[in-house]
Amino acid sequence: MLDGLTVKVIIPALDEAASIGNVLADVPSWVDEVVVVDNGSTDETAAIAAAAGARVVDEPRRGYGQACLAGMAAIDWCDVAVFLDGDYSDFPKQMDRLVRPIAEDRADMVLGRRIAIHGDAQAFTLPQRFGTGLACLLMRIFWRGQYRDMGPFRAIRWNSLRALRMRDTTYGWTIEMQIKALVAELRVLEAPVDYRRRIGASKISGTIRGVWGAGTKILGMIGKCLLCPPRLPKGQSEKLIVFSRWPTPGKTKTRLIPALGPLGAAELQRRMTVRTLGAARQWASGNQREVEVRHEGGSWRQMRRWLGPGLGYQRQLPGSLGHRMASALTAAFDAGCRRAVLIGTDSPSITPALLDEAILALDNHDLVVGPTFDGGYWLIGMTRLLPVFDGIAWSTETVLSETLDLATKNGWRVHLLSPMADIDRPEDLALTREFFDPDKPVLSVVIPTLNEANNIEATIRSATAVGVEIIVADGGSSDNTPELARKLGARVIHGPPGRARQQNAGAVVANSETLLFLHADTLLSAYWHHDVFESLLDPLATGGGFLWRTDMDGLYMQAARFFVRLRTVYGQEPWGDQAIFVRRAGFHAVGGFPDVPIAEDWNFVRAMRQYGTLVTIPKDVITSARRWKSIGVTRGFITNRLIIIGCYIGLPRELLAQLY
Repeated sequence: MLDGLTVKVIIPALDEAASIGNVLADVPSWVDEVVVVDNGSTDETAAIAAAAGARVVDEPRRGYGQACLAGMAAIDWCDVAVFLDGDYSDFPKQMDRLVRPIAEDRADMVLGRRIAIHGDAQAFTLPQRFGTGLACLLMRIFWRGQYRDMGPFRAIRWNSLRALRMRDTTYGWTIEMQIKALVAELRVLEAPVDYRRRIGASKISGTIRGVWGAGTKILGMIGKCLLCPPRLPKGQSEKLIVFSRWPTPGKTKTRLIPALGPLGAAELQRRMTVRTLGAARQWASGNQREVEVRHEGGSWRQMRRWLGPGLGYQRQLPGSLGHRMASALTAAFDAGCRRAVLIGTDSPSITPALLDEAILALDNHDLVVGPTFDGGYWLIGMTRLLPVFDGIAWSTETVLSETLDLATKNGWRVHLLSPMADIDRPEDLALTREFFDPDKPVLSVVIPTLNEANNIEATIRSATAVGVEIIVADGGSSDNTPELARKLGARVIHGPPGRARQQNAGAVVANSETLLFLHADTLLSAYWHHDVFESLLDPLATGGGFLWRTDMDGLYMQAARFFVRLRTVYGQEPWGDQAIFVRRAGFHAVGGFPDVPIAEDWNFVRAMRQYGTLVTIPKDVITSARRWKSIGVTRGFITNRLIIIGCYIGLPRELLAQLY
């Protein structure tokens, strides 16, 4: 079990006696069960697997997909299913890379994107590379998929897997799953995993016949899905409607802004929404149930990218709160829903069990209500639209009593759930300590400095905002840079010079989960912190940067700005003077900035791209043109190009640093 999730592993195997023992020995101890499907082996595969503690299932009908289907049939239930080959080409010890994003509710399916260790060409052969690239290209063309691999090492939510209705019994199994995941709008991530040369001869890439057979099965599955598009089940008899909003700083949780600031209030709204939707997904899991998010602010695309597929998204209609709730419930019943429950996201103690209680109570009650301590309610449910929203004084202490008076007057049978607190006022923040620390910054800005007294004040002022901590990592300034920074409220740390070292040191002491690295001669745009916060609502985004310009005009500067835009927007490659921001988890995953004398940002950004999308905020940061003025615009432009070319061809960084 990992983070409370039951994890079971399915390993299809055919004559893998030489490798299956190694595979099972490397399976993490937190895995709850391993099912090895013996697909007609003529060696000791089954005996070795059983001796290693795996449950062995016999499936004499040959076929990779057939073995995977047999493994699924052998599992009664789990939270996450992991598929793994038995040839020891994958690294089972890296399974947490696939399961953890699901445990953190950032994905429904995670694919292991294979990276051959030590550049071993025989680990991932040319026919494999060609076939994978072609299949991924076709999925991008026909289904807008962003896959870069079709590796067999993958993890998926059990309920999502069952909903895909897998059918293929051959090597088309993996691509069938990936195509259907796109059709079902699952949240899919790719995680880099190591890959090595398998033990024994490959049944696919080892022979021309194997390559041809697997290729035709994969292309045949693509053709089949094009000619007969998968129809996955939709429409449920029980619906949970969640009222929420896009967490725009300054426009959400406004009564808490005096205590938290716009950014902190938006972060609280984000966390409570994710927490509530986590309970809602668990409630709906494995049942004929639907969850619909009715939202204010944000587009359908934004909400879906933030909270993921598998949910319905509709804008709330204009009008009073009562009118909006009545409209949402009316739509549910018009669509054939038998029981509908509506909640908000202000009550952090909502659990799947409470939602179950509400639904079950509707079997013999007309109305179910979850009271709040301030006189309102956190849940209301019914089996048909009842006129309980008319004439209510919304946002007052009498909402609950007026609703119950209407029920008594009309003779409706009412079931009251346990009362609960909601988070609306500063005094309620004590109830959020389990999942939200109001004293913790939302963003951390790290500014490396060395004798920047002329610039540091303007830079810090451009970055200062409520909910933002500023860390100045000084590399031994001989001027009064540290003193100026402290006067403006920045935290100053000292260490050896070197931009990479200084930025890494600042990240170590930062207190937030989002880091922004700002050069001391660069000014951020207005409301930059709002832009960074909203851009990282997309769980697929691991970081990003801003557009760029200098404080000097001219033809060369316009050309430089144009090329920076192309590189950043289309190449996902912001550089250090573009205020790179990243999630802390991604920063640690790549090991921070490499300790090189120049172009550490180039290495860092390219490493970060392995872990997700880098977004571009379409606003300019303004960098001082002091270096361009010092050495000349033409020389500066040419020097920058030469340094990057040198990085690409692998010239020593010490040599490139001399050019700078």
